[in-house]
Amino acid sequence: MPKPELTKQLIADTLKKLMMNISLDKITVQDIVKACGLNRKTFYYHFKDKQDLVCWIFDSEFAELTDLNQDNSVFDELVEHLYKNREFYVAALSSNVQNNLNEHFFKIIFDSNMIKIKEALGSSELGTDEINLIANFFSNGIVGSITQWAKDGMRSFPYQYSAKLYPITEECIQFIVKRYVEK
Repeated sequence: MPKPELTKQLIADTLKKLMMNISLDKITVQDIVKACGLNRKTFYYHFKDKQDLVCWIFDSEFAELTDLNQDNSVFDELVEHLYKNREFYVAALSSNVQNNLNEHFFKIIFDSNMIKIKEALGSSELGTDEINLIANFFSNGIVGSITQWAKDGMRSFPYQYSAKLYPITEECIQFIVKRYVEK
């Protein structure tokens, strides 16, 4: 691993350790660099701010999500990943500071929903505005549900959670697309 990546990983690991005892809201950049023996300049060389670091952690741990497939495994993998790392993600998603992690989830879910909408359309046509409206609506709903699941402590197992949420979304997308096409 190149030195910059090692430094980023050190900073990320340090934040995760700090979050075991301190809420993300209360952790400062100074706390992070002090705990890992670096200076603020080094932190800001690699990250814009604390939220940028949180997003980098997600991206580095779960980069394969960007390679979308056409079934619900993207959603299943996302939920499974969050659950396996729940100490970090419960704290990160429960934070009251600006939360860019939700934007990351939104992009992943939005791209997946766009695939589902296009599949539901088949050979039918629908305007870009309508497609984006449907994708935005369901993506926001899923991200909100995931965030609430995290804030509630991820008490249900990921397979139970996704088994409940995925069919609702899948069936609703198909229904809504059909209704729009019929208009």
